[in-house]
Amino acid sequence: MFIAAVSPRSTGKTTVIWWLLHALHARGYDVKGFDADESKQLYRWWQASDQEFDVARLADTRFHEEAPGELPDGHVGAVDCGHLENHAGIGYSVLRVADLTIVVCAATNGDVERMEELPMDGFLELSWRKRADNVPPPPVWVLLVRVQPGTRTSPEGIRKGLVDEGWNVFTTMIPSVQKYANTGEGLPIHAAGSHFDELVTEMEQRGLISK
Repeated sequence: MFIAAVSPRSTGKTTVIWWLLHALHARGYDVKGFDADESKQLYRWWQASDQEFDVARLADTRFHEEAPGELPDGHVGAVDCGHLENHAGIGYSVLRVADLTIVVCAATNGDVERMEELPMDGFLELSWRKRADNVPPPPVWVLLVRVQPGTRTSPEGIRKGLVDEGWNVFTTMIPSVQKYANTGEGLPIHAAGSHFDELVTEMEQRGLISK
């Protein structure tokens, strides 16, 4: 299966996918990363690491044609997609084969407005029209990130607003802490017990992923 992380602009999708790959791997999933962002940041992080899993570069509008053949059977492919405002063609291609779409959104009114301005729901609907016959739209879940530690009222209010608008929103939120903000080339990742480990648990409980 493919899990695609998307957003209108840069919101930490690379960090989300990098940590999610580690969290899934630590929980016994066979994983492979796909860097579908022309910045190549995810690929550079992988090159500087000693991870057992692989990451492929595939920032191309032919992602839907090429990526399925590069994902080994039984593996979860986690895709870091370039921001949709400037890389719509790649985004459409990735979403043609996604089995789960994670909309990464900073817990700010500004980022929610960017989702509305794209608009994100319209972008998703257009991408689904390009999917192969009899391939249903994937589940879509919003992940709130860059949540300021110690605050609950504001992010919970943003979450409630998104839910009221019809979005599925994870209860797991990713805080703005140094452990995640400092993610970079060659730095070790300890996913066990992290918020991304909690996210894997929530995804399993909701039936979004399974071994």
